[in-house]
Amino acid sequence: GISGKLTKRGVCFCISTAYEGTYLDSYHLDLLTKAEVQIHRHSVPIFIPLEQIAKKYLQTDIRRFLSVLSDHLNAYAGRRYQADQLQGRFSNRIEGTLQRNSLCNLLVFNYNVSSKSKTFPFNARLLYGDLCCSLPTEVTVSCTPDAPASLAETAAAHSDLFRRVALHKAFCSFSSAEESVD
Repeated sequence: GISGKLTKRGVCFCISTAYEGTYLDSYHLDLLTKAEVQIHRHSVPIFIPLEQIAKKYLQTDIRRFLSVLSDHLNAYAGRRYQADQLQGRFSNRIEGTLQRNSLCNLLVFNYNVSSKSKTFPFNARLLYGDLCCSLPTEVTVSCTPDAPASLAETAAAHSDLFRRVALHKAFCSFSSAEESVD
């Protein structure tokens, strides 16, 4: 949500982020409102395109400015939350470290899939092309060339699931599906 309070020189806004009902972070934005609206101070991460959003909306539509900024912050917080959940809850399935950039709009990781009492390594690359969205726009999941043909179908199914469902929820469904197969 967004809240604000008047200050002597303008308005101070607080933008709170959440994902799936979990409160995550708050960011502050102190605006000066004399003559032209200006950003005085803020706690918005450097990789959020604050300047471009401000250039487009700040002088003409402050509500739209706050809404677009809030969308960016919530999507970033949601992507980061999913990556943290994946690392925390499914570390036993992840091989090596989850690679992510500061904006969490590119995630690359390796994970194991069990089939008929054997384990096969899969590689996933998730790209979040829409920075206002917490689901990826491009997903590539691959397995080793020597893996059984049925695992290529599994990789395609995982790829589809990663596009539609939060990362940690996708892993929950993989785990329950594998338990029913074994």
